[in-house]
Amino acid sequence: MKKIEIISRITEDSGATTENPLMVWHDDGDHERYPFLSSTLTYPGLEIRLHQRRVLRNGKDVKLSRYEYGVLVFLAQRPGWLCSKEQIFENVWHEDSESSLVAIANTISRIRQKIEPDKEHPIYIQTVSSLGYIFAVKPL
Repeated sequence: MKKIEIISRITEDSGATTENPLMVWHDDGDHERYPFLSSTLTYPGLEIRLHQRRVLRNGKDVKLSRYEYGVLVFLAQRPGWLCSKEQIFENVWHEDSESSLVAIANTISRIRQKIEPDKEHPIYIQTVSSLGYIFAVKPL
């Protein structure tokens, strides 16, 4: 499937970049609009400060690797959306999704260890068996 994307790219002083889709047109005529993206994503018990590349869980800093942060931001910017492992891999790693399954599962597991109050019953990132992941908490 071919698609056309309008993407915003934010480059920090440190050189780190964040890319966010604003709109996507698919070759079947369908399109998706993404809401304007704030510099801070706020959820119950979780705050993601995009302009600082910081994640806070109940007000305390959470240290995330580059890929952990990228996956968390990708999902948190799309609350309630089902995101496939391939979509996550291609948007965060910026590579083909051939080896994405293990990388995504491992990264999600590490994120859950760091942000979930109960790792056995995650509230933020939920797995949809064989399909992908949903950021299941609504923004404040």
